[in-house]
Amino acid sequence: MMAELPRYWSPAFIDLYVETLNEDEDFYKETKRFNNTIILRCLDTPDGRDVSAAYTIDHGEVTVKVVDEAAPSEAVRESPFDRNEALARATAPYEVWTRLDKGEMNVLGALASPDYKIEGATIKIMLNIGVFNALSDVASNIDKAY
Repeated sequence: MMAELPRYWSPAFIDLYVETLNEDEDFYKETKRFNNTIILRCLDTPDGRDVSAAYTIDHGEVTVKVVDEAAPSEAVRESPFDRNEALARATAPYEVWTRLDKGEMNVLGALASPDYKIEGATIKIMLNIGVFNALSDVASNIDKAY
């Protein structure tokens, strides 16, 4: 019997994502000189949750700190962004993350969307766009349910 696929943005998916990032050669090549945190926040998952995942990438090695609470979560939605703690923080509803993951929307489309918000120093984000693309590439290649 086949195991059930983890649903995108669920705790099981996030665990698998970190494991996959840490085993991916292309991701390692892109991030071996990178040492910072990128926070991704997903609002209103199908389970009625808000999820914040802070991915710390230390020279190719990834760890994550997750906040997963019933939506709307004040801890997820109202927490201030601290540029000293993370390079960037991207926030979007589940539907937008799903469209990005499926390739129905690209990063520029997301950035133009009023439903997608990115915080952080724009120039530093652009200088590290390869890291964001590598994160996205690995996520989109993981078998998952939506």
